[in-house]
Amino acid sequence: MVLPASVPDWMRPAGLPSHRMPSAQALHRLIAGNERHQREHTGEAAARGDEAPAAFPFALVVGCLEPGAASEELFAERPGAIECVRTAGPSLGADTMSAIEYAALVQNVGVVLVLGHQGCGVVTAAKDARAAGRPPLPGVLGEWVGLAAAGSTALPTTDIKAADAVTGHVRALRARLRCADSLLTLTRSGQLKIAGGVLDDDTRGITFLPDEPDEVVELGPGVTPRVDPTRYGS
Repeated sequence: MVLPASVPDWMRPAGLPSHRMPSAQALHRLIAGNERHQREHTGEAAARGDEAPAAFPFALVVGCLEPGAASEELFAERPGAIECVRTAGPSLGADTMSAIEYAALVQNVGVVLVLGHQGCGVVTAAKDARAAGRPPLPGVLGEWVGLAAAGSTALPTTDIKAADAVTGHVRALRARLRCADSLLTLTRSGQLKIAGGVLDDDTRGITFLPDEPDEVVELGPGVTPRVDPTRYGS
């Protein structure tokens, strides 16, 4: 059953705008922010001076827990403009999905970015463990192998680059999120963008994966989304 993309008003933070930042604008802001971060990283651009916290987030990034794999600084944003959920791979466990649903349904973020990174030890270990058919790992780690190696079985088994395994992993997780019942109304209407990207650990640049056609449900005649973009991440 597809759940409605709405929550009771009492759950929303005080002062939260009633309409989210347009998803295309939110994704463009992530892309432009990472380009600025790369210039800062190489010394071509001066570091930002305004570090005042943002009123509300406009994006959620689901990234890997390894050092440097995901953070607000990758997008040259002030604190609070982007929320980061970091887990193995990453993977879509119950806690991660709860965070995504809260950000999308309660905080009205416009984009969720699934972010992998080149040379990811988590994805490599999970892929190798599943390919070798090794005994199940203890506890939650037993389920983690399947989640953290999502998409890797469809890739060539010889001469495979780590980045290819990571790209397959990101694409698989992005597809799962786009089909999640709790997000389906938002994703199909275009109000929420589920994006994917792979971080280059050396350059700190993100390669955003090409978009794939989404089914878009018309909101109805005369319905125009309203938004005050200055209230998000500013």
